[in-house]
Amino acid sequence: MEDQAERDKGKNARKKPFKLTRQLIRLALNNGWTQSEIAEKCRTQQSTVSAWSKGVKYATETQLMPLLELFGHKLRRNTFRVYWALDSTTQAKTFFRVEGKVVFTEVVFDLKESHGKAIQKLPVLKLVVHHQGADRFRVVLQNRVVFNSPSQLAVSNTEDALWSSAVLDQLNSVELIDWIDGLAHDLSEKYKCFGLTLPFLLRQALLNHGFPVDGVVEYPAVW
Repeated sequence: MEDQAERDKGKNARKKPFKLTRQLIRLALNNGWTQSEIAEKCRTQQSTVSAWSKGVKYATETQLMPLLELFGHKLRRNTFRVYWALDSTTQAKTFFRVEGKVVFTEVVFDLKESHGKAIQKLPVLKLVVHHQGADRFRVVLQNRVVFNSPSQLAVSNTEDALWSSAVLDQLNSVELIDWIDGLAHDLSEKYKCFGLTLPFLLRQALLNHGFPVDGVVEYPAVW
């Protein structure tokens, strides 16, 4: 039953609107293809390809599969982020290039209080989720760079340079939600608000980007 459910979910994902339709069509056109050739390859009409190229309509992943096989790697290359990791013991640096659109990011803050009032808000942990095609996601877990001496502040004109990153293995959407829910539980004692809200924020982001999420009660409108 679980295998069948996974197959059904994969089929549904391929039927969903492909959000990078316009960019993919533009890649093909820039590589010398005509709209008529794209239409023939994707088994549709030239007028439909014209609408895709203008961003008026989205195609499905299934429709665009012939183009994705040819140009998908270029499309993925156009969307990436660079991260780095610092080994606190050896000071060795490792650099990462992670492809895929960022669909979720959240920062955990440590509040410094004085007489019951928050006087300073310091970012300590950042969570970034990349969508890497179909039902595949990759989490980047980042920790703020710190020094032994409190007088040595991590300062840079580029915010990304201030975070040491761990790039995790790919997950499908179900595994991603389970992992984030577990992280929220682990952090809830120290960062109660973050632990409580993180599961909601992730589901909200996935739905806003058009991904199906199990366990959400639907109240559809009637038009």
